[in-house]
Amino acid sequence: MISPVKAFFKINGKVFGLLVAMLLGVLLPQLHVFSFLIRYLLMAMLFFAFLDIECRPRALQKSVLWIMTANVALAFVFYAGLAGFDLALALAAFMTAIAPTAIAAPVIIGFLRGEVEYVVAAVLVTNIASALVVPLALPFLLGTAVQISVWEVLQPVLVVMFVPLALAFALRRFLPGTGDALRRWKPVSFPIWLVNLLLICANASDFLRHENTDSAFMLIGIALLSLVICIVNFGLGALLGGHRHWQEASQSLGQKNLSFVIWIALTFINPLVAMGPTFYILYHHLYNSWSIYQFEKRRKHV
Repeated sequence: MISPVKAFFKINGKVFGLLVAMLLGVLLPQLHVFSFLIRYLLMAMLFFAFLDIECRPRALQKSVLWIMTANVALAFVFYAGLAGFDLALALAAFMTAIAPTAIAAPVIIGFLRGEVEYVVAAVLVTNIASALVVPLALPFLLGTAVQISVWEVLQPVLVVMFVPLALAFALRRFLPGTGDALRRWKPVSFPIWLVNLLLICANASDFLRHENTDSAFMLIGIALLSLVICIVNFGLGALLGGHRHWQEASQSLGQKNLSFVIWIALTFINPLVAMGPTFYILYHHLYNSWSIYQFEKRRKHV
């Protein structure tokens, strides 16, 4: 088990790494030509994460299902509230809020001495729910902005999400030795994510420079909206978890698998919409750094 102190520095180091990757992406928009790699890098990250994910039935508690329901419901609530004002803003809110629980959430709960199995269950149910809901909803939410069918979204989403899941499950079940050997390579997931984030920001930077006609106020609006969604998610999650699981539920609803929805936004909508979940990346990492710092302070005074 990694001590909270080491975890704090590790998380803060990641925050700085994320900031550098985002800044480089903004400064190097020409790297957008490599954005086709985002899909495959995401699949690699999911594969390594799924190697360690194993949900036991007793971990699937009622509040986990409430987390899944809230994750989907909030996305539609934010979209409905903003669609009449600005479609791009509404779509950015939807794609940010619909993002499922992050694969890293059980790790953070482990640092905070919480119930890891609870968050693992949330990872599974929210990722499956999002992978099924988004392809069904997106063609209708886009309206006349983009004409796509449900199958156009569903087919690549199923491939990206469930191929790594099936492969990881098959290795654990039939070739456990190979699975154990591949787990040693799991630390490469973070550098992969940094490359992904670099390409995401480069794509957005190129779009804002050459294709986007909106003002800087739109980008500021998306950044503020993403912050509001982050606060609502962590707060509502804590309420849904009750006294016993407030911390686990807060992480389950607040820490999100944003690479998944960013890829969908870049593939089927536009890079401006992808900026919603991109800003959220920074917010939830800052919150987790603060949470670990507060945990360490309380532990020292016990």
